[in-house]
Amino acid sequence: MSAWSGIAVAAIALAVVIVAVGEPVWEWRLSDSAQIETWSYGLFDVTHTVQNKTLGNATTASFTYPGLPGQSHISSLFEQMQYEFLGLLASIVGAIALSLATQRRKLRGVFPGLALVAGCLLALLVPVELVLQVTVAAEDLPQLNGNPLPGFEGQIVSGTSSTLLAWGPGPAWYLLLGLCILLAFGASEVWSLRPARKPAGSTGVTPRRGEPVPPPPPEPPAPAHLEPVIEEVFVIGANGLLVKHMSRTLMSDKDRDVVGGMISVLSNFVRETFSERDGNDVQEVTLGDHRFILCNDRGIVVAVLVTRGATEDIVPRLRHLLACLIDRYADKLDNWDGEPLDGVEDEIEVLWHPFFLPPPPAD
Repeated sequence: MSAWSGIAVAAIALAVVIVAVGEPVWEWRLSDSAQIETWSYGLFDVTHTVQNKTLGNATTASFTYPGLPGQSHISSLFEQMQYEFLGLLASIVGAIALSLATQRRKLRGVFPGLALVAGCLLALLVPVELVLQVTVAAEDLPQLNGNPLPGFEGQIVSGTSSTLLAWGPGPAWYLLLGLCILLAFGASEVWSLRPARKPAGSTGVTPRRGEPVPPPPPEPPAPAHLEPVIEEVFVIGANGLLVKHMSRTLMSDKDRDVVGGMISVLSNFVRETFSERDGNDVQEVTLGDHRFILCNDRGIVVAVLVTRGATEDIVPRLRHLLACLIDRYADKLDNWDGEPLDGVEDEIEVLWHPFFLPPPPAD
């Protein structure tokens, strides 16, 4: 979304208006065995054409609405529509100027939006007013069998001759309806645009030539404390066997081979490190580029692979997870033989949602 959308829409609308000026808005045609008489009503002029079917020639006359003879009602209707059309033209030109100001970030988009909305309403008013009033105004025209026109569009065929009376909208009437939709789209594109704001610390003063350019304001320091990111989670039973493994992301075959090697190394490390009951319940192990945090309780170990972050933020989560696992699966984890643990995935998922983690269990 940008002000260029409003400029483009208004420019296209201006081109449509220019085309509509040269096209009829409404036409009336009476055809009999001798001739075809046509009245074409444009926005600013009227064309009267009489075509002789016998001789094949046609005579054409053009009028302006103030000088239209014998059609005072139609003249009054189209003169009123002319003012509305000029208002439409002014709103489109104003929308172009206001959109340019918005593009330069000096004006809110609501102003060109209002100009486009006004043009949309005027573009709709002209064809709607013609629909509502043209049947009454057309009483100035010759009537077939003494009957007035029954509607905005239609035709009447005389039952005793080959006389046909047809009337209806011209191309300009459809162009105005399309213009209404186009202007509504343009208004929606620019309505929410905001003018540019000066950056904080900027004085808005341009240094003179030869003067040193002031340095930009310093960037805010990066946070010293990074949220830890846990990639892999391993639950190892008291007998040293892997009970459950979960990963933060989907793994390829290569990743699975690497994780398989990690599981083997971790299982051996757990047997050696946590064999004594009085051993430290938290260990941090680095294997190449991988950093593991291990937490032990009653010989049951939860190990996580961490890619960044502070260890102290992860330990309370691991202790809480261990307390939950022991409380729910203590008998199965002490001598795990491959039996599935229902719901263990939901317990482990808590590690990836620390904001919903309750306080860790008391020691």
